[in-house]
Amino acid sequence: GDEGCVHCPINSRTTSEGATNCVCRNGYYRADADPVDMPCTTIPSAPQAVISSVNETSLMLEWSPPRDL
Repeated sequence: GDEGCVHCPINSRTTSEGATNCVCRNGYYRADADPVDMPCTTIPSAPQAVISSVNETSLMLEWSPPRDL
């Protein structure tokens, strides 16, 4: 067509030149409602610095956010 080509969003690819959409790479996903120009994402990594504290009546867990959200 008359429109110029654009790069695929992050973590996606095409299998042919001039494709009309990009598919997510293995291990990455896009929700059904997400537009095709939205980057593909994956599950977050594990939480960091997990600390547990136990007493007679309760368990308390603390952690830092995952490195990869």
